[in-house]
This record gives sequence, C-alpha cells and structure tokens, in this order.
Amino acid sequence: MQPWNHILRVGLAGLLLVALMGGGWAAEDKKEETKQARHDLGWWEHYRPVEATPATQLAWVNELKDAGHTIRASKACLALVNAWPESPQAPVAQLTYCRLLEQRGKPAKAFEEYQFLVEAFAGFFPYDEVMDRMYAIADGMATRDRYFLFIKFKTPEEAIPLFEKLIRNGTQWKRAAELQFRIARIYEKTKQYDLAIEAYGTYHQRYSMSPLAEQALFGQGRCCYEYSRENPVALDLRENAVAVLQGFLDWYPYSDMAAEARTYLAELQRDLAGGLYGQAALYEKTARFTSDKQECRDSLVAARICYERVIDEFPHSEWAEQAHVRIAEINQQRGKNP
Repeated sequence: MQPWNHILRVGLAGLLLVALMGGGWAAEDKKEETKQARHDLGWWEHYRPVEATPATQLAWVNELKDAGHTIRASKACLALVNAWPESPQAPVAQLTYCRLLEQRGKPAKAFEEYQFLVEAFAGFFPYDEVMDRMYAIADGMATRDRYFLFIKFKTPEEAIPLFEKLIRNGTQWKRAAELQFRIARIYEKTKQYDLAIEAYGTYHQRYSMSPLAEQALFGQGRCCYEYSRENPVALDLRENAVAVLQGFLDWYPYSDMAAEARTYLAELQRDLAGGLYGQAALYEKTARFTSDKQECRDSLVAARICYERVIDEFPHSEWAEQAHVRIAEINQQRGKNP
C-alpha cells in the first residue's frame, strides 16, 4: 500500500503545482490586459526618446514645437507615448501629436490618432475639444470638393466610417444625433436604401425625442417605399414599407409630410391588393385546368382565401369589388362540384 500512497501524494502535489502556476499565469494575463495599449506603428516609425524621463521628454517636445520644428516634435511625441505609455505625460504628448498632424496638413492621420487618444487614454484629455476636432475633420471630408476632368463632385460617403466612430465614442454627445441623421441622408442620396432604412431606424429609436425624429421616421418610410420599388417581386419589402409608413402616420398624423406618406401608402396597398388578387386568379386557373378533383378543390379554397384577404385588408381598393364577384363564383362552382 505504501507505493500507492506515494503515487497519490505525488499526484496531488503535481495538481497543486499546476493550480498555483495557472493562477500565476492568470494574474499575469490580467496584468497584461490592464496595461495601456501602445501604438501599432511601422518599423520606420519607432523613435527613441532623447530624454531620460517622460517629463523632460515632454519639455523637449514643447521646445521643438515652439521653435517650429513640427516634424521633429511629432517624432518626439511618438517616442514618449511608446516609451512611457502609462505616464501622466503620455496623453498630453498624444494630444500634441494630433494637433501637430493637423498643422502639417494631415487630417486623416490626425483623426486616426485622435481616435487612439480616445480609446487608450479615456478620461485624460479634454473630451469636448477632441470630439470637436474629430468632427471638423470628418465634416471636412464629407463636404470637400473633388475634381475629375474639370468636373466637380463630392463623396460624402467616405466620411461615414468617421461619423460612426464619433457616434460610438459618445452616443449622447451633442452632435451624435446630427451625425446619425447625416449618415442616413448620405445613404439615401446614394440610393443605398437598405442601409438608409437601418440608419433612419437607429436614429428614431435612439433619439425619439429630438427635433428630427419625425423627419427620420418619414425618411425610413420613404426609403422602404423606394427599396420595394427597386425589388417589385419582393412581397415582404412592400409589406414592411406599408408597416413603416402606417407607423409614421400613427405617430405623426398631423405632420406636414403625412400627405406624401399617404400617397406612398396608397400605392403600396394597391400593389399588394393587386398581387393578392393575381395570386388568387392563378389558383383559380390551376383549378380550371387540373383533372384531379382534390387538387381542384384545394386550389379553389386557396383562391377564396386570397380573395377574402383582398376584401379584409384592402376594402377600399379597386380589387375588393371584383374579389366579391370571384368569391360568389367560387362558392357556386364548389356547390356544383362538392
């Protein structure tokens, strides 16, 4: 029995050692996770600090900046942030680097570095100032003029990823609602109706008490209408458009846009009624040409159900009266051939 006791003691000791080492690894992993994120830089962008401490390195940055050496100051900022990412001077150096990039005419890179500042140094920078600068860069990209063969045009859709980052940085920021609406408008103007529908819906759900909530819900309904017209065979898209437009009229019955919404709704309902009537007529045609009595009865039942839906769901449509006539004929036919 003694050898077995020895083996048991060795096994328990091994398990205890693994548990202790595992706990150590977990603690090390947790410590690594809490460590401040560093820049993801290319090999050519790794600069060594000139000074021995972050405080003196930041003073060196300010000297270079005041002397007008913006490129050298930028490199000194990167050196500080990467050498001492957890120091109090790191967010200051990162913010300085962003401002220097703007001075050097590199707005896209500046936006990227501002975003790193927001993600890596939350709470250690002037939030409103940084968000305003990021907004200015994104707005400039959305509204700037471009030229091709002397033809001027704009590409606001290029700013959408920047707008989305700003919204994620602060969904209740003072311009977040405006940016969400602009995203929806850009998608609508570029005829990306499926994305516009989602963007307008997000706006109305998130900012339902804002001044543009009414316009956003109408915009969603209008895009649903246009999207269903682009896909005429998709019955579910028409039904969704009807639901959204009816929801808009329920929310805002006295809106200035209500008349236009009713026009869209009437057209969609007319198309839906016509589609149901056509489906019923197809069932009738199947019943007329089949030699199988059971299939004939089933087709007539299906046709009657479709005609009844036309009457129930679209009682004021042009197809409702004809549906009554067809139901009467189906009842008569079923009476002759029970």
